[in-house]
Amino acid sequence: MVRQFLKYGLIVLIGFSVKQVKAQYSFHDTIPIDEVLIMAKQDFNQPAAGAITQRIDTLALLDHISGTLSDVLSEQTPVFIKTSGRGALATASIRGSGASHTTVLWNNIPINSPMTGQVDFSLIPMYFIDELELLYGSAALQNSSGALGGSVAVTNTPFWEKGFHTKLIQSVGSYNTYSTFGQLNWSNETVSVKSRVFFESSANDYEYFFQGHRTGEESGNRKLENASYQKWGTLNEVFVKVNEKDMAGVTLWIQASNRNIPALVTSSVYNHNENQQDENTKLLAFYKHYNNAFSWELQSALINDALTYQLMNQLNDTSGYLVHFDAYNQNKSSLTQWKATLNSPNYWKFNFEIEYRYDHALTHDRKTELGYSHSQQSVSTLISAHKTIGERWSLSALLRSQWVQNQSLQPIPYVGCEYLLSNVHQVKLKTSISRNYHFPSLNDLYYVPGGNPNLIPEKGTTGELALEQQTDFGNAQLSNSFNTHYSIINHWIQWTPSQYGYWEPTNYKKVVSKGIEYNSTLGYQLGKFSGKMRFQYAYTPTTNESDEVLMDDDSRGQQLIYIPKHTGSGWVYFNYRKIEMNWLTYYLGQRQTAATSDPGVYTEPAYWLTNLSLGTSWSGEHLKLGVRGKIDNLFNVEYANLKDRPMPLRNYSILLNIEF
Repeated sequence: MVRQFLKYGLIVLIGFSVKQVKAQYSFHDTIPIDEVLIMAKQDFNQPAAGAITQRIDTLALLDHISGTLSDVLSEQTPVFIKTSGRGALATASIRGSGASHTTVLWNNIPINSPMTGQVDFSLIPMYFIDELELLYGSAALQNSSGALGGSVAVTNTPFWEKGFHTKLIQSVGSYNTYSTFGQLNWSNETVSVKSRVFFESSANDYEYFFQGHRTGEESGNRKLENASYQKWGTLNEVFVKVNEKDMAGVTLWIQASNRNIPALVTSSVYNHNENQQDENTKLLAFYKHYNNAFSWELQSALINDALTYQLMNQLNDTSGYLVHFDAYNQNKSSLTQWKATLNSPNYWKFNFEIEYRYDHALTHDRKTELGYSHSQQSVSTLISAHKTIGERWSLSALLRSQWVQNQSLQPIPYVGCEYLLSNVHQVKLKTSISRNYHFPSLNDLYYVPGGNPNLIPEKGTTGELALEQQTDFGNAQLSNSFNTHYSIINHWIQWTPSQYGYWEPTNYKKVVSKGIEYNSTLGYQLGKFSGKMRFQYAYTPTTNESDEVLMDDDSRGQQLIYIPKHTGSGWVYFNYRKIEMNWLTYYLGQRQTAATSDPGVYTEPAYWLTNLSLGTSWSGEHLKLGVRGKIDNLFNVEYANLKDRPMPLRNYSILLNIEF
């Protein structure tokens, strides 16, 4: 039904007769909004003093318009994306933290699964993202609790340009990959309506290089099997300016996917059949009031996520299929959130927040008849104070409180400050210290078999020091940032084999994550030429420093598995007379694949990858056309993100964009 809806939705978008208007130059919507709205938006979202954040460049978002959030984060930030392959499950690690320690916010609503505490970044299409920002470490406390590594904020924005505007994108790539996107905007400058729809499919049967020496087989190129996928979704938004100081809106996001999961390349199973189907619905309604002295917003959300998973294998050509798992999972969440900002005389600003959330999780395996059904309620509050002293000092203090199932967590504090060293070159010294808690997921507590209801929350303490600079040199702009961070996470939850033959979680690890991060960006514009370059590097040693270790665990002092110490990237963009080029090279360091100090255990080697895209556009009075070709893995590198999960060799795509 969803597939048919999207099919007809695209036909309507393509065939819709619209008023002829001049199209904007970029794929991204730059929206003229009233001055009071700009001011209020800054009040709600301006980072606290000492916070380390990264807003992803619009040009980078456009270069990945037909990709997913996992693509952007892995290539444009120090975030490590742990993925099983192209189109497969992708989770994030920020500064060496676990997948559940990264909170994803969609228009300020946390969308992590209450069952696993995680988000599959491969299921968030860039088509549906207008703005993207990362809040590292302590900064994440501004919009959530429990994000021990950091948070990823995805935002949708209104389109206020009067009239109808249509956008169509068609992408064709290697491995029979097809992606179609349509967007229809309408506004009368009081009401803004945006409707987006996409469909993507891929055989995903890419070639990879098989390392035969590990299994005694012959090395060489092979084709991936049972890896096809289909994704489809729609995002519909309505924004209404009630008056000059009030705005209301409703957003509906519906999405589904059907993904086959390939076997490990070292598997000896004769026939492997593994499949996962996801259905996700998110409904958000909000009301915002903007005022110089006091602004507030109230929003409520309903989230329904369903997942069906099946695994069955055929051992030989004469045997039947043996079903191992046939599971159904469902999360239902409701959330109401109120935020307010009070601006008082003498450069004081206060933020307030209260949030109520209800979650219900159901999981049932039809093969084993095991599962659980459980509900959970939580309340969180925030109060923060921000003070500007003179022209150079900024101070912030924040206190969060949280109650989960009548269990009160200790207060969660944050203190940060900034000092402007140079007004000419905008050189800032920033520092902060904070504490944070991460409550166990419902699977950690109640999964059958293995859930441990006696788990206690993970506790993190983080300190940061940063130096930032931003200078204009006529037609050029240069910015640099260097920061160092140190975090201790106690009671780290780890799933390990139990004496009963199944895995169970325990609070046993003390993890220390420390490191440095450097980011440099240079932008330049002269006549019809514009360009931008960015370099970034992160060094993140993250080790197990537990005093107590489990039996046969000699990982103390070792880097955590699948956490690279070194990551980096370099990006070059230029535009001359509407001819664009994007060159991206990024590096992922070596990863441990087992919790041991044994040097004989296989480690996943480091790799360099380069992507190149070239494009051009033509603009008429009422029409804009754009075309772009892209080569991923330009130098045909043989690599894998995870052990026995090879990634594709050189591959190609071409994208056609039409706007009117």
